[in-house]
Amino acid sequence: MKDHAVISGVGFTSATSPRRQPLSKDELCRQAADLALEHAGVKRSDIDTVIIGDIAGFEASSVSALTIAPFLGLPEYTNIIPISTGGTSGGHLANQAAALVRAGYAERVLCIAPNTFDGPVDLQAVINTNSPMIMEQPLGMGAVHMGAFFPGAYQQRYGVTDDQLMAVGAKNRRHADHNPFAHITSSLADEHAQRMVSTPLRLGMVCPVSSGAIALVVTAESLAVEESPNPLVRITGASSISDGYLGGKRRDFSKFEVVEHLARKVYREAGIIDARRDLDVLELFVPYAPMEYLLQEAFLICGWGEAPGLLEEGATSHGGDIPTNLSGGPLCANPGVAGQMAPIAHVALQLMGQSPTQQAEGAKRGLAHSTGGTFFQFHTATIMERVSA
Repeated sequence: MKDHAVISGVGFTSATSPRRQPLSKDELCRQAADLALEHAGVKRSDIDTVIIGDIAGFEASSVSALTIAPFLGLPEYTNIIPISTGGTSGGHLANQAAALVRAGYAERVLCIAPNTFDGPVDLQAVINTNSPMIMEQPLGMGAVHMGAFFPGAYQQRYGVTDDQLMAVGAKNRRHADHNPFAHITSSLADEHAQRMVSTPLRLGMVCPVSSGAIALVVTAESLAVEESPNPLVRITGASSISDGYLGGKRRDFSKFEVVEHLARKVYREAGIIDARRDLDVLELFVPYAPMEYLLQEAFLICGWGEAPGLLEEGATSHGGDIPTNLSGGPLCANPGVAGQMAPIAHVALQLMGQSPTQQAEGAKRGLAHSTGGTFFQFHTATIMERVSA
């Protein structure tokens, strides 16, 4: 390993409805890049590599990096790397940047996570094509129906009530009240939140379609020590995993079995022994609120079926010992690829002590997660740790 990789700069644009977004995708990415570079204290000429995420086949262009990269104002011959891993593209960007830095192939990497879809009508039509064409598409299943499998199975196995499922969404919207970049907050009217969408999912448990962009600067630690105005956040563990493509091959929808394997892998890499004791803040990608319970259990924060108790005792809220989704998570801002990189960006700012949301006091180590794919078979995880004051 040549050097450690640290996150030295973060740039957010505000999230809003695609139909209310006045800026183009290129303009949003340029704005996020400007903010991240300024935050990191570096110039465009310092960047040697840019990694841009997209979801190939789900957008108007097959490789959106071709149109975004020229708009960023970077010097000629800057290395451009497009990454497309479906719904986890955003989660892979910082992890791949860290791998390049640690291998000595790059020193300062700019990660660009754009918004993905133009509008909710286009989004649903496109996502529905993600199902296996012969076995599952004829059943009329869309993304929200697939999402409902998990809380339905979780309820059946552990006897969780509808109110306990709704409580996750309400908690995350309360957190989003303090996030200036959020799209949905606790202002969501209860009569809307209670609307049934696909049993047991109600509207208040379902993520919106948002528009926005996020950028990160990942730097070799030896350089960042000299130039960064911010506390350094080292990426100490990063990995990904995949489950089977077909829903029918899943043994149990009440848990994310492969995520437990992913957790053990990144915890070993980062030196984490007891997840609840050693982690100070979590940002989990939960497009459907009850998935937060399943992911907390899979990441070994508690035992199977015990996550609702954590919420009820206040452990996962601000001020608790394992605050989860202080940003509000994707339930409150879900701009496609940017939404998948948001957990990393929010955890990095928490560890810097600069969170625009409620700050987890004294946070030194955190976990960020992303997921995507049919029946959420793809997952990434990133462990970060503050290494300077």
